[in-house]
Amino acid sequence: MKKYIALFLTLVLSLGMLAGCGGETTEPAEDTAGETEQVEQTGELEKIVITEQVRGYHWAPAYLAQTLGYFAEEGLEAEFQTIKGSDATVPVLAGEAQFCLKGIETALMVNEAGQGMKILASFTQKYPYSLIGASEEYATLESLAGGTVAGGQSANSGPYSFAMACMNKAGLVPDTDVTVITMASSGYAAAIDAGELQAAVSANPWSAKKLQEAGGVVIVDGTDDAAIQEIIGPATYELFVLMASDEYLASNPETVQKVMNAVAKAMQWMETATPEEITEMLLPLFEGADAEILYDAQYDKERGIANYTGYHSESGFQAGVNLTKLAGGITTDMTEEQIYDESFLDAAWANLGK
Repeated sequence: MKKYIALFLTLVLSLGMLAGCGGETTEPAEDTAGETEQVEQTGELEKIVITEQVRGYHWAPAYLAQTLGYFAEEGLEAEFQTIKGSDATVPVLAGEAQFCLKGIETALMVNEAGQGMKILASFTQKYPYSLIGASEEYATLESLAGGTVAGGQSANSGPYSFAMACMNKAGLVPDTDVTVITMASSGYAAAIDAGELQAAVSANPWSAKKLQEAGGVVIVDGTDDAAIQEIIGPATYELFVLMASDEYLASNPETVQKVMNAVAKAMQWMETATPEEITEMLLPLFEGADAEILYDAQYDKERGIANYTGYHSESGFQAGVNLTKLAGGITTDMTEEQIYDESFLDAAWANLGK
């Protein structure tokens, strides 16, 4: 457990630095106040920067707001920056980006650390992760004793929290009974083949499919209500979210409202769109991933993973708290008011007549 406390303290310190901490492949966002003035004078689009740890299907409404032209309708143009070598929240807290795509666990950890961020919209209502055993030999949580489990590429992430919660629920003490490590999903297959991994968390349906095709076995299916209830209580869990800092929300409410107007339109479109239509509109931001995006879109529709309103539920919030505490990410209970601001979402739906 000391290892995970250290990882959490590292996150707190990195968030507190608030300077030049963006990913290695990103550029700082330009001054948004100046851009807003330029929009008013020239009619050009105001640029917003949205950070992400990875590019993932379950943040689809944010991507669709760009590709469907809804951001442009609001006078905005979004740049999505995948952060490498740092946490995706750091540029937002540093004022180098305006919005962030992450998980509810991050919002809980950041706020407990004293760095204010709010969830503006939740894009899923079920847990799309799965814990996959390397083979039939590792088909139960108990069989992982003495082994190594991969929980995604960041200790401050949903996959890692899911892995930790599963181990704790089974009574497997991290560092003593089992080793939970960070690893990019692209390295799972090679590590399993080399006998270095006994299980791994798949962050999306496509990843789970590939691991099973290679001989993997599902230990915990996050979309199975009974399975997830046994681990974290409620089956409803609004995991994938859009966030912004408290400071930005207070100083740029008009831009935030424009973003939420566009995102609400995207969720409304997505609810009635077919998997094929969703895939077509996402491909500009997922080049070469046709098969993967279509599979995830079909899986999403079949399992009812997407949240088409953007709102969280009380049970979903409590599930997030339970999971993050089980994973060692937070130590105290928190309130919904500490991590959510859905007032902009309210206004967006009112603008759409809902």
